[in-house]
Amino acid sequence: MIGQLLAGHYKVLQVLGEGGFGQTYIVEDIHLPGKPQCVLKHLKPTSTDPEVLESSRRLFQKEAETLQYLGNHDQIPRLLAYFEQDQEFYLVQELILGHPLSKELPPGKKWTENQIVLMLIEVLSILEFVHTQGVIHRDIKPDNLIRRTSDRRLILIDFGAIKLIRKQTAIATAQHNITIAIGTPGYMPSEHTRRLPRPSSDIYAVGMMGIQALTGVSPRELKDDQNTGEILWQNLTDVSLELDAVLSKMTRYHFKDRYQSASEAIVALRELVNPDDIPPIEAVTTTSLHELTLEWVEAGQIVTRAILEKQQSNNFGGVRIGRDPETCDIVLSEATVSALHAEIFFNSQIKRFYLRNLRQRNPPIVDGQMLLAGEMPLAIGSNLRLGQQRLKVSDITLKNYPTEYTPREYATNDQMGQQPVVKTVLPPKISNFEQNIASYVPPTLSPFWSYSSKLLLLIGVGAAAVLSTVGGLVLSKTGNFGATRVERNSISPSVQLCRVIFPNDGNSVNLSLQPDSQAKKLKQLKTGDRVLFIKEEGDFAQVKLADGTQGWILRNQIQPCVLRPTPFPPKQ
Repeated sequence: MIGQLLAGHYKVLQVLGEGGFGQTYIVEDIHLPGKPQCVLKHLKPTSTDPEVLESSRRLFQKEAETLQYLGNHDQIPRLLAYFEQDQEFYLVQELILGHPLSKELPPGKKWTENQIVLMLIEVLSILEFVHTQGVIHRDIKPDNLIRRTSDRRLILIDFGAIKLIRKQTAIATAQHNITIAIGTPGYMPSEHTRRLPRPSSDIYAVGMMGIQALTGVSPRELKDDQNTGEILWQNLTDVSLELDAVLSKMTRYHFKDRYQSASEAIVALRELVNPDDIPPIEAVTTTSLHELTLEWVEAGQIVTRAILEKQQSNNFGGVRIGRDPETCDIVLSEATVSALHAEIFFNSQIKRFYLRNLRQRNPPIVDGQMLLAGEMPLAIGSNLRLGQQRLKVSDITLKNYPTEYTPREYATNDQMGQQPVVKTVLPPKISNFEQNIASYVPPTLSPFWSYSSKLLLLIGVGAAAVLSTVGGLVLSKTGNFGATRVERNSISPSVQLCRVIFPNDGNSVNLSLQPDSQAKKLKQLKTGDRVLFIKEEGDFAQVKLADGTQGWILRNQIQPCVLRPTPFPPKQ
C-alpha cells in the first residue's frame, strides 16, 4: 500500500497500525496546497456476500456521518472524508500529533490523586459531549487517548462504532442487525459480553483507567470478587476514602449501580480537588449552520464534500472549484474543467447557497441552464456541470454545531509553490439536436429546497447554442407583454436577466418605488410572473416589467428562469 494513491487524492506514506480488519495509515492529500497529512483508516470486509456488503455500506455511511459531527468537538479528530473503493471502506481523519496516554502509564507508574482526578474529569467531559449525541464509544482505554503535543490536551480516538463495521462483515448473515461485543479486556464491563453497551459502560472504562493510574497495575491483572464480580484493587495502594468511593461507583459490576451519566461523575470528582486546579466548565451551546453536500465521481469512486455557511477557504467568502490546487478549495482532475472554474458561497441574508461563474469562456451549467455570468441559487438535487465533470447537490440541511465552531479550512497555501496547470481541454462541439432550443418557461413552483430537482436538464453543453438560437430573446412569447420590438431589445440583452417571481410566503409580492420595505407600492406581482433583472442594492433587486415599469422587490423573492428544449417538428 505504501506509495499507492487512493480515491485520486490520498497517497499512502506509512503504516500506523494493522489488524485483521484492515490497516491505519498516514497519508497526504496531493490535491491540497502543502499536501497536508492525515490519518486513513482502511476497513477491509471479510465477506463478499452482497447482502452483508450492502448492510455494512449503510452502517459505514451512517457512522461516518456521526463521526463527522463528533469531530466538531475540539478533543475529537475531525472526519475529513470517507469513501468506498473496490468494496472496501476508507475513513480520512485529522492527524493528531502527540503520544498515547498509555505511554504515561507504564507498569508500576503511580499518579497522584490530584493528577488522576483531573485526568478523569477531562476524559469524562469529552464523553459528556459524545453521550449527548446518542453515541457510546465502547472502547475507552489509554491507547485511544492521545496527548496532543500543541496543548497537552487529551484527544479521544477510534470509536467502537467503527469496530462494529469491521466485525459485522465477518458474520455470514445480514438478515438482522447484530450487536457485537466490542472493547478491550480489563476496560470492558460485563454488559459488553451481553452486547448491551450503555453510557455507563464508558464510565466504567474511565474508572478502570483511574484505578490503573492509582495502582500502577494493568486492569487485566486485577482480580475480582467471585461472589459479587467487583474489582479488587484497594489493597494495592493508599487511597483517600473519597476517591475510593468515586472510583468504586464508576466501576461497579452492575451498570445500574454506577454513575448513570458523565455529568454525574464529573460533579462527584470536582469535589475532590482544589477549585483552582479544576478546568472551567464550558457550557455546551450550539448554533445552527446551513450545510451543503456536494457529490461527484472521481477516479470511478463517489466523492462527497460538505460546505458550511461559514466555511473557511483559500478565498474569502466562498469555496472555489477547479483544477488549480493553489487557488481552488475543491480540486477536480477532469481536463475540461478550468483551472479556476466556479465558486460556491452562502448568502447569509437570503440564507441560500449560490454558484458563481468564474470562467466566462467555459461557463458552468446548473440544472440545464448555462450560467454565463453572475450567480445562481442551489437546491437539493441541483445538477452542476463544469466542463464535462458532473456534480450534484445531494443535500442541504440545517445542523447544530458548537457555538464557537469554525468549519475546517480546506487548505492553506503557505507551503505551496507555483505549479503549472495544464491547459483546459475544450468540451466536444455542440450537436444539431442540442441546438434545438426555442422557448423559456418559468421553473416548477415548489418549496425552494426541492424545486430544482424538478427542473429539466439541457443535454450536454448544448446550452451554448441557446444564445444563437434565441438571439438574445429572453421572453419566448413577447406578444403577451405588449412591448415593441425596440422595447423588447432594450430589456432583453441576455438570457441571464430573466427572473421569475417566487414568493417565500403567499402568492404575490409587492413591487416598490424604492429599495425600502416602507416605500410606495407600485403593483403586486404574482407567482410565476416574469421580470427582467437590472441590478441589486442590499436585500433588494431592481427589475423591469414588460410594460416598462421599473421597481424594487426583495432579492429572495425571485429566481432565474429555466430553459426547456422543444420537441422535433413532425416528419413531413
